[in-house]
Amino acid sequence: MTVLIHKPHIIFAAALVGGLLASGPADAISDRRIEDARYACTSFIDGDGKSKRKKDMDRAELARFWLIGFLTGAYEADAVLEFSEDESVAESEIISQVKAYCQENLDNSIHAAAVWTGASPEPLPASTAIGLDPRQYSCAAYSEERNSRGDAKTRAKAAEFWAFAFVQGTVSVRHHPRLVISVANKRKIVRALKQSCARNPTRTLLDQTAEIATRVRPLPER
Repeated sequence: MTVLIHKPHIIFAAALVGGLLASGPADAISDRRIEDARYACTSFIDGDGKSKRKKDMDRAELARFWLIGFLTGAYEADAVLEFSEDESVAESEIISQVKAYCQENLDNSIHAAAVWTGASPEPLPASTAIGLDPRQYSCAAYSEERNSRGDAKTRAKAAEFWAFAFVQGTVSVRHHPRLVISVANKRKIVRALKQSCARNPTRTLLDQTAEIATRVRPLPER
């Protein structure tokens, strides 16, 4: 099976982002952040079931969150997006598919696993583990909570990471499955989300992120 790798494409987000999303120094991977092109299946398998280290488990939990965001973007781009109100069953089905791929391809990335899983669409959980429902969470709520503290601030930060994953999923369908947006470019997507939500407070996180994602495209290689 072909291993999906991180290709050094330059991504341009027209209008909303307003600048180059160029390759730069990637943010350090911590227990609260993954970079999908480098986070291997073997790390996910260990962190989600075998490892007892908090750092490994936290990264695996974040990977689950990233996977749902990525697949939401991919399914939206493919016009096959469906949600299930039975969140635990829906997430379990998605993760079981990811693990099935990962067990056979331990050295491949979580990005490769997400692309493979996306080829067989399943309903996604309507709400995430932290209670973030992108169909209901409004731009107004995001704009307010990103300037708050505590749980509200955490939810806004989660919304930003979800939007980053969603854009990655959309790009994988609209352009090329191997095309990866580096985590170093997440801040540009977040900036677009902040600006567009300020202008459209009544829109949902799902609708606003979907619009942003359509503006992201690869530049021709030089």
